[in-house]
Amino acid sequence: MLRIALVLSVLLVASPALAQTYPTQVRSGLDALSRGDRDAGLRSLREAVATDPSRPDAVCYLAEAFRMSGDLTGALDNFSMCLTIARAANDRPFTARAMHGVASTFERMPDEHLTDAREAWLAYTRFCESNTGVGHPEIGRARVTAIDTVIELGRVSTEVAGRIEARSRAAAH
Repeated sequence: MLRIALVLSVLLVASPALAQTYPTQVRSGLDALSRGDRDAGLRSLREAVATDPSRPDAVCYLAEAFRMSGDLTGALDNFSMCLTIARAANDRPFTARAMHGVASTFERMPDEHLTDAREAWLAYTRFCESNTGVGHPEIGRARVTAIDTVIELGRVSTEVAGRIEARSRAAAH
């Protein structure tokens, strides 16, 4: 028993990160991000995830940090991981938050992801409607309407451009 205590104390002295608790790691990561130190923030949040991979909050904050820095793939990966963890933990608020993150990240990606964004917003809306008091289904409905409008405008614009091109060809002959 003394030997185990000695090994642990050596490890804690050798690696201060191991001595930090999950809440301290999360707080440290958020503080670093708020100061603009992205690398330190990501490092602390990753340490928190490694310390307790069953908690969705650090993964969600990590995803938000990736999204804020423009790394949409990293954001999407981490929001998806947060969603998996939150569902496994039956954590409805973080499930809704992760679903919102997935949908809004898809929406920020190139246009070929608009359908993915629409489906993710629909899933978010259904989840919020069936879990009263969690999330905001009206946001999901509004985003679906906006995406539908963008898709329809794109379709109509393509159709009009085709007609203009056909008229130009006909006028040239």
